[in-house]
Amino acid sequence: MTERIYTAEQLSELPARGVEALKIRALFNAYGGSYEFCRFFRQGSTYLACLDGSFVICEDPGCDWEELAGFLAMNGFSDLFCSETAGDMLRGKIPAEFSRVCLMELRMPEKSGEELPECSPSEAWKVISTRFPIDFEPWYLDMSHRVRHGVSRCVSDGRSALVVQHSIGSESLISQVAVLPDFEGKGYAGGLLRRVCRALGGEIRVICEDRLTGFYEKCGFRHAGYRYCAARIREE
Repeated sequence: MTERIYTAEQLSELPARGVEALKIRALFNAYGGSYEFCRFFRQGSTYLACLDGSFVICEDPGCDWEELAGFLAMNGFSDLFCSETAGDMLRGKIPAEFSRVCLMELRMPEKSGEELPECSPSEAWKVISTRFPIDFEPWYLDMSHRVRHGVSRCVSDGRSALVVQHSIGSESLISQVAVLPDFEGKGYAGGLLRRVCRALGGEIRVICEDRLTGFYEKCGFRHAGYRYCAARIREE
């Protein structure tokens, strides 16, 4: 049975490491467990977070996949992010189109101590929106909330931008690395990414499409496996 989570104590068995677990923990740190638009669940030792219909799954090997598939369908998921294992088990059980994405990792020995050119979400959006088809209002509302609660950071040099989605313990997740079209191919995005990685230290991850792995490899990242993103198929 999948049950609702309201308190941090109910997340006590959530793994301390791993991209799915830390995505869930970062959401809880930002929103807590009392909002209806951002909810948290568990089925045994399998944990889920849902923000406006977007789910993240951190599964336990003993997960009841049939029950979980029914739960997702009943709760009207719009999309989800999960491991390869979870994607393979849920494929065919839920009405969704699954796309495999790459997990890239970089290990930095220590933080450099240098300051980052942090900016407001709206300033980062001016760059990010030229590369990512993301609706402004929900993105801005979520990112502003995360930044206010110290979960996320927006960084930009005026020509390139990225988001530090979370930095928990020694693990960080970077997303939405972008550069303005007029500055493409001039090294600005890579330079900003390297600077942020030096400042963060520890294990740094990005999730990207296959076509972008070369860019991240040039910045020192290595391939660390695959994950699945799934978008719900709407009935006509």
